[in-house]
Amino acid sequence: MRHFFVPFLLWASVLAAEQTQPVISPELEGLPVPLAIALQQLMKDEGHWAFTQTTQIFDRDGQPEGGLQVERYDPSQPEEEQWTLLLRKGEPPTERQVRSWRRKKEKEMRRREEKSLGEVLDFNRAQVTREDAQALVYEIPLKKSASRRFPAEKFVAFMTVDRAGRQLAHFSLKARESFRMVGVAKVEKVEINAEFAKVEAPYAAQPSVITASGTGKILFFRVGGSAHVTWTDFKRVTPYNDRFVVELGELKVLDF
Repeated sequence: MRHFFVPFLLWASVLAAEQTQPVISPELEGLPVPLAIALQQLMKDEGHWAFTQTTQIFDRDGQPEGGLQVERYDPSQPEEEQWTLLLRKGEPPTERQVRSWRRKKEKEMRRREEKSLGEVLDFNRAQVTREDAQALVYEIPLKKSASRRFPAEKFVAFMTVDRAGRQLAHFSLKARESFRMVGVAKVEKVEINAEFAKVEAPYAAQPSVITASGTGKILFFRVGGSAHVTWTDFKRVTPYNDRFVVELGELKVLDF
């Protein structure tokens, strides 16, 4: 009996491990397993959350520029109705302001749809730069074809994966060094950070606070500023385009 019981325990432990290990989708094969699982969870939930986006812009000295801009995103609505402007510079917008905002928003969304995250970040070159009992931090270079506006080789991304939840906890994109744009513009610093927070079990954590900052020079004038964005009031919804089949889509979250 003893000779039978020990192999049985070994077989049961292997079976349990296999059952708790998610199947990695084909587009994520080859990535480090913890990173692939975290990205897969985020991809699976994309387009299933409505939320309120609040943005505050700051000048080079850290002083607020204008009031808050508040927008509501709801992917359960038709595409042209998914974004709604609630406040502009801290006040209800006029019809004219809404029309101007909508034109800019449509242009912004088209730019975001140009490339998926996998077309921007070279995940096959992801390397662990730091790890402890709680998290793994991956350094991920950008692909050369990542952007037409910025030299991709000047940037690097970092993704922090929470070991326990097997999901993203933090994302950052930074310029490795200063660089020039359009001949007379010198970009000295660019940094984007996104903190992820749990919204509702058992779904993946979502971006909750996003900050972006940059400094540089145009001719002899120093320029710069930053933005602070929060996502709140999450609500689980069914995407408008979902009908009978739910497929794993491409993650498109970088406006780069």
